[in-house]
Amino acid sequence: MKLNHCFIALVGVAIAAVMSGCIAANQGTLPGGPQPPPPTSTPAATKLYLDHNGTFYEYALPLAAGAKPLLTLPEWPGSGIVPVIAADQYGNVALASPTELRFFGAPIRSFAASAAKLRLTLTPAITEVGTSGADLSDLEYDPNENLWLFNNLGAEITELRAPINKSSVAALAIGFGAPGSKTAGFTTLVQGRFDVNATLYVYASSSSTSRLFKVAFPYAKPPSSDGVNLAQADFIDSSQWPPTAPIQPSLLLGQYDGPLHSPKPGSPPSPPVDVMAQFPQPFDPQQGHYPAQHTPEIAGALTADPYRYRFYALDAGNGDLNVYKLPMSTKAAPQLTLACLGGPTNCSEKGEHVFLAP
Repeated sequence: MKLNHCFIALVGVAIAAVMSGCIAANQGTLPGGPQPPPPTSTPAATKLYLDHNGTFYEYALPLAAGAKPLLTLPEWPGSGIVPVIAADQYGNVALASPTELRFFGAPIRSFAASAAKLRLTLTPAITEVGTSGADLSDLEYDPNENLWLFNNLGAEITELRAPINKSSVAALAIGFGAPGSKTAGFTTLVQGRFDVNATLYVYASSSSTSRLFKVAFPYAKPPSSDGVNLAQADFIDSSQWPPTAPIQPSLLLGQYDGPLHSPKPGSPPSPPVDVMAQFPQPFDPQQGHYPAQHTPEIAGALTADPYRYRFYALDAGNGDLNVYKLPMSTKAAPQLTLACLGGPTNCSEKGEHVFLAP
């Protein structure tokens, strides 16, 4: 049987296209060949949520000089409570008092109790509750939309698995501070954080020091120290950079308390500093657990925005929002500063948080 010449030509073109695609794809993996950046699944944020001592602000991204918030709201209106706050990757917000969780869907318009899509009473089945309720130091969403509660009554971390509803109870509990464990003595939970792999990092304190602890997913192993005194930790995975980024490092940012480098042989350790710092990930064996870059700000909260090559840090002293270039450079000055709008009552030396939202 004779094949149609047109059909043969089309088959030839298709084969050539496939071969060309295979060659191009293989070039990306050959030593010395072009290396296409990995795709990113993290969408560019369009909003920045700020929290200062129970007042919520929403800003539009990108930020510009003199930017004003799109929204300013009391987080627990009518009561004077300063709640614990968390925001997930979709811009939804969870708030917690010592006795209740409230969940609000994006776009945020009000934090009135009547606007909550779910109100959940804290019970012993969720977290330890004393006569005055739970003592929550932090709330955090993991990448899978599970909500984690960090409770200083018993130094216990509990997980509410998605979807959260009226019948939710703790699906997992992780204790801290038990004698003989790697967390022995670290009975004050300060913060929790997650990386893109759902690894849990807990910043906890003892009577004399603080440490960042790591609990790898699926949380079967007990917590172990990450070796650094690092608050406000934020992790940037190489997959979170845009495809056009000239470099796509995995980084760890945070507020670092400790020496900047290992001592020279025969010399005493360098004095500790309190600086905002950046560490390559994984830790460089030659560099050790010391920052590669640092800048002299004390941040009460920070979050990275790899899509814009920026990170946002709230000054712990006055609440100002400072915008820095990412990756961090040593002794870098902020590229933009927005003054805190809450005044001394809600800005100076108060609890604060910052989140990206779509």
